[in-house]
Amino acid sequence: MKKTILFLMSDTGGGHRASAQAIEEAVHHLYPNQYTIIIEDMWKKHTPWPFNRLPDLYGWITGPGLPLWRLLWSISAYAAMQSLLFMMIFPFIKHRGAAYLKMVKPDLIVSVHPMMNQVGMGWLNAAGLQVPLITVVTDMVTFHPSWICPEVTRCIVPTEQARERALKFGMPAEKLVVYGQPVGLKFATSNRDKATVRRQLGLMAERYTIMVMGGGEGFGKIYKVARYIAQQAPQAQLIIVAGRNRALKHKLEAVTWEIPTHIYGFVDNMPDLMRASDVLVTKAGPGTISEAFITGLPPVLLGYIPGQETGNVAYVQENEAGVYVRRPLDVAQLICDWMTPGNDTLQHMSQNAARLARPQASLQIADELCQFV
Repeated sequence: MKKTILFLMSDTGGGHRASAQAIEEAVHHLYPNQYTIIIEDMWKKHTPWPFNRLPDLYGWITGPGLPLWRLLWSISAYAAMQSLLFMMIFPFIKHRGAAYLKMVKPDLIVSVHPMMNQVGMGWLNAAGLQVPLITVVTDMVTFHPSWICPEVTRCIVPTEQARERALKFGMPAEKLVVYGQPVGLKFATSNRDKATVRRQLGLMAERYTIMVMGGGEGFGKIYKVARYIAQQAPQAQLIIVAGRNRALKHKLEAVTWEIPTHIYGFVDNMPDLMRASDVLVTKAGPGTISEAFITGLPPVLLGYIPGQETGNVAYVQENEAGVYVRRPLDVAQLICDWMTPGNDTLQHMSQNAARLARPQASLQIADELCQFV
């Protein structure tokens, strides 16, 4: 009989579900037909109104509402405030979450979301179930303290810096392990040379290739930075990934580009697109950075979410694996400088990016989880 692993998450951004899906893929790869995996948006599906509407505010609050996000992050970062919020909120959300766990009867529960740790443990206790609950932290460095619940069975973090932060927030050292950021297995298995991948994608094999993207939702200054690059880097070619942002894709397709430019919507061949590129311009999301490292692709970070992505910028820059740039115009000028003959900056950053890569993270996490069931 198959064992059941239940992932607790919420769709605030795409990274939490993507991490759960990467681990799911790895579990099925390692142990075919042995596990049933359930990835459940607990906050939307198993909390009452108005709590179930809160995730819909995430896009606004980390965009136009960013000042409010900064305020909420700083206020909620204190342990006493977290405990108070949990005690105030949990009675209202206790019963539906616990009832769902009773119905599923999982053999293992995995949290891949900061709101699913203390709350997840509360639901587990209320359901009267005796099963392990493991936290997989999906923020790279400066994660929110709500990720840490010392009562969980195991806490898996992506970097040594994250481990130090978890210890500071009270996680017992014996429960901590560092494996890296979970990403799809195709990133670890894609190792074809750059020229071959470019030809298969219809790109010019000899041109510098700059990739511009803003995550699965196509957030950020993609249009502006791509236009500056096209106007200032005549020796380059562009890959632009608009993600699910159809309005952006249509706007990009309406342009007469100065250099060869390939425009995509949401893609399933990201490893090939990254392998084909020399530099990536993107926001400082942990999943994208980790994918870039595996492909030896140095990121130029243009924007980040204060709080959970702040440390990502420092991590990339301190390891000389990429840079942070504030203005789209500066991105284009910097890339032009890197492409100057004799400038070895890109090669240096690419080597450092590859050194930071953890291509086996999803497999290691999957194997660790399965040892508990």
